[in-house]
Amino acid sequence: MTLWLILLALNYSSWALLCLAVARHHRQHFGAEASVRRSRLLRLGGWLTMLAAWVISVHWRGWDIGSVDWCASWMLAAIAWVLLQPYRPRFARWLAFIAGAASLFALISFLSPTLF
Repeated sequence: MTLWLILLALNYSSWALLCLAVARHHRQHFGAEASVRRSRLLRLGGWLTMLAAWVISVHWRGWDIGSVDWCASWMLAAIAWVLLQPYRPRFARWLAFIAGAASLFALISFLSPTLF
């Protein structure tokens, strides 16, 4: 269950990063368009976060079930991101930051329980 929540949090963060790389969404959240460098960094971070979630899922459950788990968490994260946009855009952005940080901390503590 813990790894599934980590997948969900990582995928939510990846959706947020990928959407914030688009000029329209960046302007909606920050009031100005992103520079080319910032847009590329957001896009790269989104794809790397999505890839990390997929690798964790496949390593955890295997090729067949891991890919299905990843797709399900990816879709749920997308639904959460899209539904939060019209009502609470600042909360959606902060949730992405907190979810990403918490998932990385949880993943580190899950992989090495003697570290913390």
